[in-house]
Amino acid sequence: MSAASAEITRPATVASLPDLLAVLDETVEAAGGDDDLLFPLHLAAEEACTNVITHGYAGREPGPLTLRVDVTEAAVALTLTDAAAPFDPSAVPTPDLDADPMDRPIGGLGWHLIRETMDEIRHEAVPGGGNRVTLIKHRPTPQ
Repeated sequence: MSAASAEITRPATVASLPDLLAVLDETVEAAGGDDDLLFPLHLAAEEACTNVITHGYAGREPGPLTLRVDVTEAAVALTLTDAAAPFDPSAVPTPDLDADPMDRPIGGLGWHLIRETMDEIRHEAVPGGGNRVTLIKHRPTPQ
């Protein structure tokens, strides 16, 4: 497995999702990552990007959304940077998965899925406004 990095910035719109996710897929695949590694990364990136698009820029013009992908021997790090409203993912409550689906509020599963698929989640406020969220997935040690 080799190292690789890439970065893309697009407007935080649903129309930008395919471009953002394509850079992720291409970078992980170029580094030799397989579907078992790519699937949770793709799921987490799609959920996190969708949250920025839907909630971060809600009521405002879409601003920038940058996705950086860094693949090393040990891990894959996805870093999302935006200029959206301040948001701390650790403040998102865990959904009640035991509740009847008809009684649960719509939504709220995105950060649960991200927490379940990623090994580390880091958040920092961006000076001047915005957020930087880093999602890390450790790579399996070769046997």
